Amino acid sequence: MQVPTSNRRSTAPDHGQGGSFLRKLAEHWQVVVALVLLAVGATGLMISNYGESECTAMNSSPIPDHLSGDLQKASETSGFPVKVLAAQIEAESGWDPEAHSHAGAMGIAQFTQDTWDVWGEGDPMNERDAIAAQGRYMKYLREEAQKYASSEEDSTRYALAGYNAGPNAMKKAKGVPEISETQHYVEKIMKLSKGKYSQTC
Repeated sequence: MQVPTSNRRSTAPDHGQGGSFLRKLAEHWQVVVALVLLAVGATGLMISNYGESECTAMNSSPIPDHLSGDLQKASETSGFPVKVLAAQIEAESGWDPEAHSHAGAMGIAQFTQDTWDVWGEGDPMNERDAIAAQGRYMKYLREEAQKYASSEEDSTRYALAGYNAGPNAMKKAKGVPEISETQHYVEKIMKLSKGKYSQTC
């Protein structure tokens, strides 16, 4: 029996809806690309911000936040990394801007008055002024230390020795002089810079 034409089921696939969707997608391809790029960018930003937050968290404890910029400037001036200068300040004063020593050194970077008269600008009891002077003085000591050093670590050790014992003592010894206080001072800073202050970004 012949099936009425109106009741016949078409065997050809219906691409009406799928074709319409693809046509619309092709017509608005710019929007699709923009959405994909936006999604990729957002993912990258989240990853970047996570790394930044993690970095900040690691460094917020050892170095006071309000002095991080000053230490960065002192690092650029002196040529020494922030971790060395920060470790040096801890060894000098424990980050105490009111610190005074029996030898007459004062402030967070422990300048004596005669050394401050050469390298300081402003007030040695002002943290920012003292750190700026630390950068200038360490630059000079670095240049002197490099005359005797055979490595970057030697330059660091010799410059630190000069800061503690005086430039003439470092020059005479052509390195770290045989002074127990100075030797302990240098070793303490090197240990701190490789440990507590090693995480810098």
